[in-house]
Amino acid sequence: MGVTVIFWSPVPGQAGTTTNLIAAATCLGLEHSARLLLLGHVPSSYAAVERAYYRPAARNDSYTPDTGIDALLRLLKNRKLEPVMLHDYAHPLLRDRLDILPGSIKQEDTFIETAKEWLTPLLAVARRAYDVVLLDGGSGSESAWNEKLRQQPDVWVVCLPQNHLLLERFFQSEEAAMLKHRRTLFVFGQYDPYSTLTVKNLMRQFHMGASVYPVAHNTGWLDAVQHGEATPYWFRNRKIASGHENHLFVQQVRRLAKAVIDSAGARQPLFGGMEGDAP
Repeated sequence: MGVTVIFWSPVPGQAGTTTNLIAAATCLGLEHSARLLLLGHVPSSYAAVERAYYRPAARNDSYTPDTGIDALLRLLKNRKLEPVMLHDYAHPLLRDRLDILPGSIKQEDTFIETAKEWLTPLLAVARRAYDVVLLDGGSGSESAWNEKLRQQPDVWVVCLPQNHLLLERFFQSEEAAMLKHRRTLFVFGQYDPYSTLTVKNLMRQFHMGASVYPVAHNTGWLDAVQHGEATPYWFRNRKIASGHENHLFVQQVRRLAKAVIDSAGARQPLFGGMEGDAP
């Protein structure tokens, strides 16, 4: 039985939640043998992930009700969905390691209204087909869909801004109190290593545990995500020297990916990047 991992932020637009998820997923797919599923759900979240892996000319805008999550929900409602079927409806990003399930083609409000009661059983089936199911939980807690997503994960990856005021508000909130009882990793996304608000200082001020991971701002990665080159970026940079401008970011994401797979209890031997590569 697999594990569900959600990437979520208490504040929108500051902590790189989706880009952190994509970076960790790609690194996991290249360097670990666990089988992973990036679950597309609402159209907007799938579109952001799709953009990272497919160049514009290769993006598939012709999804039908017979593809992706819409088809799986129909099978689930008719009691015909089996775990082995998920692989037929997902798209491989890294063969036998990382798949993505296309999101709905319906309007977002329509999809949420019809899908929210089926999310829990769908994830139960997905966990039987994959070692780790990765969800983009977005930010905040205002929408009914985000609230439903927040009930699902076995592991939380909480993406935080390097902003003292917002951190004060978060650590006084009900969400922070709830997370004390969950398997939780904290990530400072878009991290500025030259700020006085260092990870060590923030950990001390907010009494955070040891599971805290910075992920530095990296222009090359953000450009790669915009141009559909997430996978080539990791192939190019996974063995770069310590003096390279991307080295810090790659090493930080690698540590985060290891923490995610360890928290999920699915860590398996490293492949070293590509089949046939020297370890």
